[in-house]
Amino acid sequence: MKNIKIIERKPSVEEYIKLRNSVGWKILQHDKIEKGLDNSIYCICVEDQDNIIGLGRIIGDGGTVFYIQDIIVVPSYQKQKIGTLIMTKLMEYIDNNCINEAIIGLIAISELDKFYKKFGFTNNQNNRFYRYNG
Repeated sequence: MKNIKIIERKPSVEEYIKLRNSVGWKILQHDKIEKGLDNSIYCICVEDQDNIIGLGRIIGDGGTVFYIQDIIVVPSYQKQKIGTLIMTKLMEYIDNNCINEAIIGLIAISELDKFYKKFGFTNNQNNRFYRYNG
């Protein structure tokens, strides 16, 4: 992992599609992806030798509601704490930019309960995780 870099930047549409393909997620329309990425509050890209291998982004209103979206790590790089690096950076951004009582949410499969609990999230139901700042 010595060549791994975490960069605060928005991925290109092509990079985003590549990452979604790597984990078997549905590919959306190019123009809709571009609009969604452009409306992100904050993005983190993880690179290995200038190749994107991971992503995390935040959407929301930027003050009272934050929603963690698209935590993706290419399968060959999973189980190497890259997802933890991504979440740590995202949570640092949220902690530095939200008000007390802000709502921070995400949706994830229930198998990730333990992972997200490390960041203060609880699984309320239907795999919706929430953390309240304050």
